[in-house]
Amino acid sequence: MNRLAAWVIGVIVATFTLGTVYVVAQQLDRQGADQVGAQLATQVASDLSSGSSATVDALPRVDLAASLAPFVVVYDSSGHPIAGNGYLDGDLAEPPSGVISDAASGGSNHVTWQPRPGLRFATVEVRSGDHVVMGAQSLIPTEDRANRLGLLITFAWLGTMVVLGLAALAFWWVERAQAARGTRLSR
Repeated sequence: MNRLAAWVIGVIVATFTLGTVYVVAQQLDRQGADQVGAQLATQVASDLSSGSSATVDALPRVDLAASLAPFVVVYDSSGHPIAGNGYLDGDLAEPPSGVISDAASGGSNHVTWQPRPGLRFATVEVRSGDHVVMGAQSLIPTEDRANRLGLLITFAWLGTMVVLGLAALAFWWVERAQAARGTRLSR
C-alpha cells in the first residue's frame, strides 16, 4: 500500500472516530436533558393521582422567555392548560396539541418543543388519569455544551490531521533521503 493510501485511510478513520464520539456524547447529553422534566412530570402526576397539587402549588412561576428553570404544566382532557408554573407571553405554556394528545393516548411522550426561535425545551409528557402533565426544561445549556463539544472535537480533528500530515511528510522525507543515498525504506 502506498503512503498516500495509508494517509487517506488514517484521515477517514480519524474523521469517523471523532464524528462518532461527537454524536454519541451529544445524544447522551440531549437524552439527559429529559431527566428533570421526567422527574417533575412524574412527581406531579403522582400527586394528582393521590388528589394533591402540592408540588405544582409550591413551584415558583417561570417565564420561559427569560429563565432556564425547569417547569411543569397540567393539561385537562381537552388538552388545555389548567395549572402549572411555566408561562410564555403571560399564559401557561401550550405546546402543539399533538404533543398532549399523543401522551394522552400513549401514556407518555418525549419531544423537543420550539415555541419560537431561540426557545427550545426538552419536554416529557405523562398521562395521569384524565390529565396530562408536561415537565420541561430549557435546552440552552445542553445546546451550549454540544457547541463547545463540537468545537473541541474540531480542534482534536485538526490536531489529528496535522499529526497525520507530519507523519506522511516524515515518511516522504526519509524515503527521499534514502533514495538519494541509494538505500530504500522497506514497505
